[in-house]
Amino acid sequence: MRARSALPLLAAAAGAWYLRSVYRYRDPVRLPPSAPGEVLSPADGVVCAVRRVEGGQVAGEPPLDVSALLGTPQVADGWLIAVFVGPLDVHYVYQPVSGPVRAAGHVGARTNVPLVGAAEALALLSGRPADLLTRRGPLENERLVSVTRSGAGEVTLTLVAPGAGLRGTSFTRAGDEARAGHKAAFLEEGGVVLLRLPADHEPTVRVGERVQGALSVVARAPARA
Repeated sequence: MRARSALPLLAAAAGAWYLRSVYRYRDPVRLPPSAPGEVLSPADGVVCAVRRVEGGQVAGEPPLDVSALLGTPQVADGWLIAVFVGPLDVHYVYQPVSGPVRAAGHVGARTNVPLVGAAEALALLSGRPADLLTRRGPLENERLVSVTRSGAGEVTLTLVAPGAGLRGTSFTRAGDEARAGHKAAFLEEGGVVLLRLPADHEPTVRVGERVQGALSVVARAPARA
């Protein structure tokens, strides 16, 4: 009887070990679409914000300092798309556009606070909208930042650590020639991926939508003559 009663605990422990030691490191084959002007999702997860960036602030209640949020100075007006990467999502981050990488760096933090509370985590895991930008984590936590100069303007990619710390590996360096859909980083603990796009781009996703990195199109740039 004792051995039988221990089986659920053993199964749970084995499942937790598999999730943390094997499943999070999976690397699925991705064949990115190649239509001109398409901006690819940088990560698997749930879209938790689609907001305008105007006058140095992210529109909404409350308005947010976009430079502090993205970890880079002099951010032009445009769009901000945020994707929450949860524990069951692929943890690789992908390059959203092609072009030379103008800047890449790391922004430290004294401490990392949780990105989500219990209610927000449950909502996101079940596919319901939850705005994480109203919490402290996206403004205060450790992050990795890169800026790519695409043919349609500069695109900023910022990876924000969860409460457990960033534990991220960037594959991008300033001066690299990036290719859309190629791996840009790995987030061992997940987190929030922020994507800033130029003002003339048109977002194609909405809050609460689930996206796939390197496959889902999250915005389109205007056609060039």
